[in-house]
Amino acid sequence: MQKPKLLKAIVERQNRRGGDRGQTVFEYLGIIVIIVLIIGAIVGSGLAAAIAGAITQALTDITNN
Repeated sequence: MQKPKLLKAIVERQNRRGGDRGQTVFEYLGIIVIIVLIIGAIVGSGLAAAIAGAITQALTDITNN
């Protein structure tokens, strides 16, 4: 079987070059940037006021019944 040898070689190679430690930071940063852009688009388009109004109306309907 050659698969265990191949797997061992891949793991050793990853350990030698230090792995992908810094990659996670950039992935989180990318997700944060995307979230900020989405929130900015919602606020900039005026959709935030419509969403807030709908939530307020729903809460009013729930508390009045």
